[in-house]
Amino acid sequence: MNDVVSKLRNLLGSDCITDPAVTDGYLWDWRGLLRGSAACVLRPRSANLLSQSVRICREAGVSIVPQGGNTGLVGGATPDDIGLQIVISTGAMRKIRTVDPVDMSIVAEAGATIAELQTAAAEAGALFPLSFASEGTATLGGALATNAGGISAVRYGSARDLLLGMEVVLPDGRIWNGLRTLRKDNTGYALKYLFAGSEGTLGIITGAAMKLAPLSVGREVAFCAIESEDQVLDFWMKLRAAAEGNVRAIEYISNSCVELAKREGLRAPVGVADHYVLVELTSSRPDAGLKDVLEAFLAERLEDGTIVDAALAQSGEQQKQIWRLRDDQTEIQKKAGRDFKHDVAVPVPRVPELLRRSRAVIESDFPEATVVPFGHVGDGNIHLNVVLPATLGAERAAEQGKQISQAIYDIVLSLGGTFSAEHGIGRAKVDMLEAKRDPIELDLMRRIKAALDEDGSFNPGTVFRPS
Repeated sequence: MNDVVSKLRNLLGSDCITDPAVTDGYLWDWRGLLRGSAACVLRPRSANLLSQSVRICREAGVSIVPQGGNTGLVGGATPDDIGLQIVISTGAMRKIRTVDPVDMSIVAEAGATIAELQTAAAEAGALFPLSFASEGTATLGGALATNAGGISAVRYGSARDLLLGMEVVLPDGRIWNGLRTLRKDNTGYALKYLFAGSEGTLGIITGAAMKLAPLSVGREVAFCAIESEDQVLDFWMKLRAAAEGNVRAIEYISNSCVELAKREGLRAPVGVADHYVLVELTSSRPDAGLKDVLEAFLAERLEDGTIVDAALAQSGEQQKQIWRLRDDQTEIQKKAGRDFKHDVAVPVPRVPELLRRSRAVIESDFPEATVVPFGHVGDGNIHLNVVLPATLGAERAAEQGKQISQAIYDIVLSLGGTFSAEHGIGRAKVDMLEAKRDPIELDLMRRIKAALDEDGSFNPGTVFRPS
């Protein structure tokens, strides 16, 4: 291993990092649940240098763990604890190569953050639609590798839906340059979609061409109090009919989430209810009349009883404070106790049943637990999280957490849903994938993995157990 590290240092210089004080930040998953070890951490500054690094590792039979912003929630960018793997971070590859407001496309390197892409697009008079809470740290490569969703997916889709082309370093070190911005290209297999969502197991994304959208010039945000799960769904159906094409986000937030937020000093702008919905409408037309549309819609919903209270933000600062009730949930829940995350999705009509059944089972069987669900009503993706008291012993909490997760996943699958909606499989859900996914699907995925990564050296233990 020393010989491999020496060759990598000769290639990359100070971008081959072995100092434990520096490498430590690359060895933990974001949630702090997994800690690995690595022979070194590489931060190549170009696809060519990354390619050469891969070739050196391949010749020595050394496994590689690709890493973007390291904001994932399923341990997919964390090395094992043996210390013989090498982490390759794309964080030093941050150039935004082109922003084309005519073609409505942006081409950037994998290490550019989502926030940087948003800023670059806005400066060119366009919108980069992907958006989620960790966008200041999460990178383009990581977002594509996990097919990240986020709050705007109901309107613009997930990362894969915005993808036009990409550049990828393959496990044998070759570079596939598919950085095309064509909207239509039927020349064989659409390889770009194979790598999007592959979690670094088939190749390392080094650059991508992404779709832009017209820049929003109008924005309205409202926060609504709702009495029942069925009314949450009813609200969404009526909003979709009233404001089709202008709904950027429709987010569900439970009362338990809001109560946790209040402990952190945040304030809900409406009266207490069991359920809340956050709505954002946007338009690229200055004369769209979004405020009138939303005011009229909320008045009608108050009158017909779909909602019991509503607040329409009157300023940008009020919009920001309302969004904090949703955006800060991951951090808030992390501080509240031992949190167990469940990134699940069901068909949209089954969302009320998912919320009801999950809450009933957990409150009945695990009285110490607090159910704190929130998420994306419009696409059925609910983060059905559960917090156990910090005072609960680690062993007991782990056992209860395992039982809670199994109960939730059983309900999700019975409703025709999925146990991973937008966070991926990583290392955390490997056993579940193998136990619950269709055998033919698993066989096809394994065949693809074997064809592209015959040595099994790219991110072993992620998606599948290491061979």
